[in-house]
Amino acid sequence: MKYFFTLFIALLTYFGIFAQESNSLLWEIKGKKVKSPSYLFGTMHLIPQENFLFPESLKEKVKNSELLIMEIGGISEQLSAAQFIMLKEGSLFDFFAKEQRDSLFNYFENTLNQDISTVISRYSNMKPMVLLQLFTQEAFGENPASYDISLEAIARKNNVKIEGLETIEQQIGFFDKMTVDEQVKMVMTALRNTDNSKAETEKLIALYLNQNIDSLAIMISNSETGSDSFEEEFLTNRNADWIPQIKTYVKKNSCFIAVGAGHLGGPNGVVPLLRKEGYTVEPVLLKSTHP
Repeated sequence: MKYFFTLFIALLTYFGIFAQESNSLLWEIKGKKVKSPSYLFGTMHLIPQENFLFPESLKEKVKNSELLIMEIGGISEQLSAAQFIMLKEGSLFDFFAKEQRDSLFNYFENTLNQDISTVISRYSNMKPMVLLQLFTQEAFGENPASYDISLEAIARKNNVKIEGLETIEQQIGFFDKMTVDEQVKMVMTALRNTDNSKAETEKLIALYLNQNIDSLAIMISNSETGSDSFEEEFLTNRNADWIPQIKTYVKKNSCFIAVGAGHLGGPNGVVPLLRKEGYTVEPVLLKSTHP
């Protein structure tokens, strides 16, 4: 589906994020274990055009890198998502009780202007995660900017090789590990929050532009939807799995590493995990033209 890779940052929007103590989205990685300095950058996979924080200094760091490392290694990988979001059997709407289905159909009809027959035909064979994307995408406005697309374009133009820390199959697999009840709860919570999504998104963007990272993990843990299993699967385990890969990449290459900003901070974030491995990880001033 178009912009499928936006799902994960959209999820973070609903789980409440961004109010940290370390005010930086860009970090320099140095030390005896690296060939030359590499950079770690926290992104939002979607953001309104007017809030797109991408100064020339950031572009230069991408252009001068030997490797661009993202969560998913390029748009071609994203486009392969379709085969992994389809149910093997049954219907999407079998996951939900009648009252829940009625709420879903009401949203489709009154907010997305899609009649029930079209909704059933279009989405019945898809997994519940697809609904999460639909509920969040509107909050970012029409034609939002994408860090993923922008970073990849710069890399390809300057012959910078692109690598991924995960595959799209792995990312979707995190949802598959969740129980049916957990998936239903996540969808229905997102649906209830759609009325407040614009205000929440504005708050999210303002905090992102302030370049804070440390209290993200706490806010996700305290959110209505963010269960212990969610935090472990979507943040803690993924961050830990990325560290050995990052160590290998930065040992021999000058890298620009771009992952969702929600992964950087907190006790289990990528920044402290790299420091525990003996790297010097320091914030880099990233000037914003936004108020």
